[in-house]
Amino acid sequence: MSKEAVVVGCGVIGLSSAIRLQEAGFGVTIISRDLPPNLTSAVAGAIWYGYGSHPRIRRWAEHSLETYLPMTQDEASGVLLRRVREVFVHPVAAPWFKNRLPFFERIPKHQLPKGFSDGFLMDVPIIETPTYLQCLVERFTSAGGHIEQRALTSLAELIGQHTLIVHCTGVGARTVAADSSVYPLRGQVIKIAASHIQQGYMDDDHFTYLFPRNDGVILGGISQPNNWSLDPDPAINIDILTRCAEIEPSVRSAPIIATLVGLRPGRHEVRLEVEQIDNTTIIHNYGHAGVGVTLSWGCARDVVELAQLIT
Repeated sequence: MSKEAVVVGCGVIGLSSAIRLQEAGFGVTIISRDLPPNLTSAVAGAIWYGYGSHPRIRRWAEHSLETYLPMTQDEASGVLLRRVREVFVHPVAAPWFKNRLPFFERIPKHQLPKGFSDGFLMDVPIIETPTYLQCLVERFTSAGGHIEQRALTSLAELIGQHTLIVHCTGVGARTVAADSSVYPLRGQVIKIAASHIQQGYMDDDHFTYLFPRNDGVILGGISQPNNWSLDPDPAINIDILTRCAEIEPSVRSAPIIATLVGLRPGRHEVRLEVEQIDNTTIIHNYGHAGVGVTLSWGCARDVVELAQLIT
């Protein structure tokens, strides 16, 4: 008989954890209030990118990259390899992951947009999140996983009923795990129909990006701490379009497919650790802010290692 685990949350963190647990021989049930595509993960203008220099973060990101690159060979996976131009106001050192990408080169200064002094061209995975999440759901259920849609007000509702709980509720951890250090980072993006745009663009200094996907081009962005509103803000749309049009003027006339809003799970650091309550072991895996896609598979691997130590 297989070992059993309950994963709480069905976003990119929960699904990655659930799949890796299955592969390690666990029988897994996911419990989630919301299911794809009605999740923050499905709204994200998701791209793999190796932010940060902390060894643990880098390890998680590196393992995720190793997982995503083979997926780019299957377009049905929702993981696409796209060339992205990243620019910087000030000179920067080459990132740690430059030799791990299929293509990477520094942009000559005369080819940079006005006002920028450094930049890179690189091929990185861009994730078409609605397709990707559905693929993960199908992968999970076809391997025998079960999904139960119900809302939890607290993890206490599961204590004593299950031996192992993997908690991946994102911003919901503020209430479900009573973690007051969790807060929303509100994001808003625009999806446009612009198949002629094939190269991505990133400018972290102004939080401006264009990510071409098969289902449209994602324009962004914004990050508003402690804003819980899920209503699109027309003024933010104008601001995003104005910034993106400076890079690609054609976005102004492109048809808007949708305006999407989501709440990234902010926290001072990712919480990936074990908590023991009576006879129930909880592995917390939340607080990934805007880099859940980048860290998901690396964190999932650590979840399995922790689960195997305690079962």
